[in-house]
Amino acid sequence: MKTFEGLYVATLTPFDPQDRLDIGVLRAHIRFLVSHGVKGICPCGTTGEFLYLTLAEKVRIVEEAMRAAEGRAAVIAGCWALRPAEIRLLARAAEDAGADAVFLPPPIYYPADDSTIERHYAVAREACSLPVFAYNIPAYAANTVSADCLERMLAGGIIAGVKDSSARSERMQELVSRFGERMRVFAASDSFATEARQIGAHGFISALANVYPAEFLKLWDGAAGLQEWVDALRTAVKKSGGIVAIKHLATRRGFPFGEARVPSSPLGEAQLGALAEVAAPPAVKEA
Repeated sequence: MKTFEGLYVATLTPFDPQDRLDIGVLRAHIRFLVSHGVKGICPCGTTGEFLYLTLAEKVRIVEEAMRAAEGRAAVIAGCWALRPAEIRLLARAAEDAGADAVFLPPPIYYPADDSTIERHYAVAREACSLPVFAYNIPAYAANTVSADCLERMLAGGIIAGVKDSSARSERMQELVSRFGERMRVFAASDSFATEARQIGAHGFISALANVYPAEFLKLWDGAAGLQEWVDALRTAVKKSGGIVAIKHLATRRGFPFGEARVPSSPLGEAQLGALAEVAAPPAVKEA
């Protein structure tokens, strides 16, 4: 099993003008990320627009990601779906493709108690032999994977790690102190990278590293001066539609990701200007 540490990228999903998966761009982009030394990639997650992908598309994305990574970076595949049978299908497909692990957000929209969340994760655990990562993203899922729930799932052999996107220092401190010796603890939310590293997270999963892998590797290694730029960049991206803005920045970098499927509007001149102002990373000293 991979050690699961360091900088991972929550990869974007490219679409061609006919709204089909653009496999050529997907392969080229993953090779680009791997060539810069990222430790892993996480396809079919929030940044990858997983809610707007079909089951067949998710399976294909993971298969192509594995081929493009060529074993030089770990692949943790998203296996979220609305129904348990579909989660099982995606978890098995990830294992068949050779993925190193799967990650799974909790049930979304409707309130779910800890018992329901545990059963949700047990579906993935029972479907494959891969490590399962819980993905806590309460701002979008509307359900939090509590520390006590994580404890019971770890004790029951259901999970092997957690990705926490709450961007709350007290939450990350609790996860690291309580679980850091027993399972992998990853942080997310790009504005939280430096703080997560200082707290002691094993790794970090970034959205903006789709465009700036070299800079985020330096950031995770402790380079001074980059977090302020990342914060400004993230603010501009959030004000410009999120994923659609990251796809715009990736296209500027030479990877035409196409339109976003998430509900969004075309970027206006003011948004494009704001992104252009912060698109160039600053020169920084190595840690």
